[in-house]
Amino acid sequence: MQSDVIARTADQIEPTPLPAEARSHLRVPVWVAVLAGNPLSLIGCVMFLAIIALATFAPLLTHIDPSAMIAPLSQPPSAGHPFGTNQEGQDIFSQVLYGARFSLAVGLGVGFAVAFLATLIGMAAGYARGWLDDGLTLLMNIFLIIPQLPLLIVIGTYIPLHSDVAAASVLVMIVVITLTGWAWGARVIRAQTLSLRNRDFVQAALVTGEPAWRIIFVEMLPNMTSLIVNTVILSTMGGILTEAGLDYLGVGNVNQITWGAMLFKAQADSDLFMGAWWGFVFPGLAIALTVMSMILINNGLDAVSNPRLRKIRRPRRRVQRAVAPERAL
Repeated sequence: MQSDVIARTADQIEPTPLPAEARSHLRVPVWVAVLAGNPLSLIGCVMFLAIIALATFAPLLTHIDPSAMIAPLSQPPSAGHPFGTNQEGQDIFSQVLYGARFSLAVGLGVGFAVAFLATLIGMAAGYARGWLDDGLTLLMNIFLIIPQLPLLIVIGTYIPLHSDVAAASVLVMIVVITLTGWAWGARVIRAQTLSLRNRDFVQAALVTGEPAWRIIFVEMLPNMTSLIVNTVILSTMGGILTEAGLDYLGVGNVNQITWGAMLFKAQADSDLFMGAWWGFVFPGLAIALTVMSMILINNGLDAVSNPRLRKIRRPRRRVQRAVAPERAL
């Protein structure tokens, strides 16, 4: 009799729906919530997406050809030319927009290429160990102690970093910067691979006879996603700065419209001594804002990989205070 009463009572009780906060956290991935809850990373994402949008829709934002000489020489910023003109009569605003395409293409290409090469070499060295690990570690140490910029200058004297075709110039620049900048990422990924190889779930997979490719790609690689994304961000930032530095020194492709080439021409034309500050400020500001956006994004990625740094915003709950009963007179 008592069991029948309990069963009828349970049927009458309706399931309590989840609060809106819990339902939202079930739908949104953790890394999205972490990035959205970090104000700095959120600002960085908005800045970087805005820069990509400006570069993509450059023809809609300006009708001036960046290489055309259509304006007075060395004109300061005005309504017709928001960023002024250089000493060749070219519009700096259009050059900044179109130059973002080349610089971002090189930076993103270097970022993904370095991450791929560093992951391949780092995981191979950390998982295989033995003579393969010793040889790859020696190769990493050699590239780590060699200064990158002087090596790029030496390579640029034998391999032309410029071409009349923009795509070929971008490809050559990506290959050269990647071959000289992969070592630090591979070193970090190798250390993480060595740590994961000693974990219980990897040892269990080895004992059960799982093939090496499945252990690497199914068991270990998903645990290094945040580290690989961090490598992409930092390598992209380094690629943009390196490309701009090579162009500024005259080693890169100064015939293309790039931020570094704009700085090179401003230096060659002595714009700073002539008082034409806009020739330096606007391309330098574009580089600085792009790099700063990636640093802010990387701040949020650190929180993804380190749970202690996570700050997920949660809506405040309204606490209803209990009303004290009136005292009996």
